[in-house]
Formats: sequence, structure tokens, C-alpha cells
Amino acid sequence: MKRIFVLIAAALLSSSVAFAATSTTPVFQIRLVLDAPSKDSEPMTIVSSESKEVVNVQKAILLDHTAVKSAGVRSDHLGHAQIEVTFTAEGRKRFAELTRENVGHRLAIVIDGRLYCAPVIRTEVPGGKAEISGNFSKEEAHLLAAKIIEAIKKN
Repeated sequence: MKRIFVLIAAALLSSSVAFAATSTTPVFQIRLVLDAPSKDSEPMTIVSSESKEVVNVQKAILLDHTAVKSAGVRSDHLGHAQIEVTFTAEGRKRFAELTRENVGHRLAIVIDGRLYCAPVIRTEVPGGKAEISGNFSKEEAHLLAAKIIEAIKKN
């Protein structure tokens, strides 16, 4: 009887650890793209890229959903769907610092463990809003914005 209890306790503990590991992984992540593979990076394929580009994404998460205040969909001047992300006050500071320190590098936008785009940082973005653009359909953009909003609510 004692042995059965120990096995059940071990099974419950391992399943709760597995659940905690999956539930603590942020749904929305901002990471850097590295120039070459390293032990601190993982290869990821950009899902929206027709060329199936594979890049080396740094494992360290620089910003996650806790830095995000809201997300929504808007259209650019050509009518293409974009996801607009508004950061919290702390997120705005961290994003400005991140973009200032990494001008010329690529930024990885990871949602649900999938790399959606990796734009080049052209300049510091101090205003607290970022636009994620790519070849998104309006439906895809709404789905991704909804995932970001869902992640914010879990915070």
C-alpha cells in the first residue's frame, strides 16, 4: 500500500512539474537573432516566410507578455495587416533600451514557440508601441493579436 502511494505521489509530482514547465513558458517572446549558431541559440524557421528561412534565435527571452499592455490589428498605408503592440511603462523602457543597443541586429518575435518574424532593428523605438508586420492575412493577424492578449490576461 505504501509503495502504491509513493508511486502515485511521484506521478502527481512529475505531472505537476511538467505542467508548471509548460505553463511558465511565455506565449509572447522577444529575443535576438544571432549571426551564428551557438550553445545559447536555437535554429528556428520563420513561419510566415515563403523561403522557409532558418535563423539562430537566442534562447534568452528579453521581453515577454508581462511587458505588454495591449495588442491589436491595424493596417499599414498599403492595407497590409499589422499587429500593434503597446508596452507597459516598464516594457516601453526595456524595449527602447533593447532597440537602442541592438540597431542593425534582428529581433525575433516568437509566439507560442513559433518564430513569426525577425525584422532588422533600424532605430531605437522609444514610444512604447511596436508594429509586427509580415505577410499576415487579416485572419492570421487577428489570431496572433488574440494570442498576445490571452498571454497578457494570464499575467
